[in-house]
Amino acid sequence: MRQRRVLIFSYYFAPTPSAGAVRMGGLVKYLPAEGWHTTVLTPRHPSRYPETPDIIETDDADMAVTIKRTLGLDRGAALKDLVSGDGSAPRAGLHFKARLIDTLKGFMAFPDTNRGWISIANRAAREAIAQQAFDLVLTTSPPPSAHVAGGQIKAAGGLPWVADLRDLWSDDRFSTAPRWRRAVDERHERRTLGKADALVTVSEPLAEELRALHPGVPTHRVLNGFDPDLVNPGEPLPETFTITHTGTYHQGRRDPSLLFEAAGNLIRRGRLPRNRFRIRLFVKHEPWLLAMAERHGVADLLDLVPWGSFEDAIRAQRRSHVLLLLHWGGSREAGVVTAKVFEYLAARRPILVLGGGPGALRDLLDDTGTGLQITSVDRLEDQLSAWWEEFEKTGTIAWKGDPARIERYSHIRMAREFAAVFETVTGP
Repeated sequence: MRQRRVLIFSYYFAPTPSAGAVRMGGLVKYLPAEGWHTTVLTPRHPSRYPETPDIIETDDADMAVTIKRTLGLDRGAALKDLVSGDGSAPRAGLHFKARLIDTLKGFMAFPDTNRGWISIANRAAREAIAQQAFDLVLTTSPPPSAHVAGGQIKAAGGLPWVADLRDLWSDDRFSTAPRWRRAVDERHERRTLGKADALVTVSEPLAEELRALHPGVPTHRVLNGFDPDLVNPGEPLPETFTITHTGTYHQGRRDPSLLFEAAGNLIRRGRLPRNRFRIRLFVKHEPWLLAMAERHGVADLLDLVPWGSFEDAIRAQRRSHVLLLLHWGGSREAGVVTAKVFEYLAARRPILVLGGGPGALRDLLDDTGTGLQITSVDRLEDQLSAWWEEFEKTGTIAWKGDPARIERYSHIRMAREFAAVFETVTGP
């Protein structure tokens, strides 16, 4: 099989603990078996091994740092977390600061706060292409700036271009941008992605939205996946019933309030022992979580673990009785499949999804037999009680996943599907 070469624009890449880094890391690891050699173009990271093969490290220019400095905010935390508060501050002040940030981003950050990377990535890509031949360019977002840079390379050199959208661009579910800014983003998205040879996204509902916005560009669904090398070898579980969450939060939309309320109710009724139940939450800058737990009388149950390495999260997942996912609701979330669920599949521990409705995430749980989705306090109380009874009798919570079905969600499958998309663009 002739090895072809793909140049990947990925703003996030290992060891950055992000969904984008995991998706592209899996692609880099398993795509060579499908006949594609990879070179990754990404900003420099202090923890990355120097002179890592086939990675081109660049400078960076993150506008979010400028916005934080202008407003006197913590440079080490995400903007969304800096306006979440601690649960006790007046909401009016927080809303004002959030609107101010959105306004600054609306005027300054186009297409996003990473706009400074466009020229940096473009220059590095041109140098790489001058030194060796590439068959294809792949860009992945967020941030959309990666697509702008990749589109410029296609325009300059004529290389085929595939754009991968892990989240949508102008209709990003996580965005708090004002309506006028979304309209501007949509026009920019149409102009940019309309020149791509193919689009990729992570679920069929999101693919349908992209097809409607870009009818002239072939669009494909390629689910995220897990690395088969990370499948839980059977690490021992703690003696205390432990529920762990290693994902991200969005106060008021994606938060563990349902779990706090149900656990607090059960403890007050004597149906769950306070001294043998723990809720372990990986956190970055979410002071409101502790305030929320205090309101429900469960603050002493929390283990708040500062975010560290990807390996720390994987280890914690394996050493938990139940793994927690937080989902949003509404028909617009039907296509959202958080990348964290694929890590949980590899951990082989029961998955508890709180919130949301029918959609791709529930379909995955049903297909693999790996967990359940709950949206009400009463239903969650019943489930926690059942799990506690099982834990008391057996010392564990049984995992009921189907290994054969779970294998279909691995990075090996993901790389194979990406390779198939590449071949539709370049030919076999």
